[in-house]
Amino acid sequence: TLIKMVEAGQINLELHPMSFLNRFSSDQYSYRVSGGIAYIASHDNDPKHLLKFINSIFSERFQPEEGDGYQATPNKALIDLAEDAGVADKIANEAFNLHYVKWQEVINENTPEEKALWNVSGSNKGAMTTPTVTINGKLVDLNAASEKQMDPLEAILKSLGIDKKYVGKSGHMPKVTYKSKPLEL
Repeated sequence: TLIKMVEAGQINLELHPMSFLNRFSSDQYSYRVSGGIAYIASHDNDPKHLLKFINSIFSERFQPEEGDGYQATPNKALIDLAEDAGVADKIANEAFNLHYVKWQEVINENTPEEKALWNVSGSNKGAMTTPTVTINGKLVDLNAASEKQMDPLEAILKSLGIDKKYVGKSGHMPKVTYKSKPLEL
């Protein structure tokens, strides 16, 4: 859905991958994936490839279980996903080789300290959790959305002021402009 919205010019999407779950994997999965996202973004000129890759890594058929149930994920599986998303073979084969670990460590340390990203309600109030969604720099309260039985996508669409039937349709713009804050859930 976000890919369709980007393609229709309905949103500008910024992604900030983090690798804080790396400590729970046996094979540096989070470092490889978030570093791979950064590498693909820096080396592939087609943003659709990156968005398709990200969509694939979070799909139910691929995303590994977290915690005790984690099973190692070989680079080959990540390379295949990247290539299936349209990333060139040369880029895909280099993307998951831990090029950005120092940068990732800084991101992991500093980003959770950004108060603008802290939950404003729920059991995690005062802490950052993922996914974290902002619109024009203002947090979308996904805890409040959950309490209203809304999934994150519904909350994003409501916060933007766009009906689901218009997602990805050029000419149907969100009510929120680049200067607006998110609409109330």
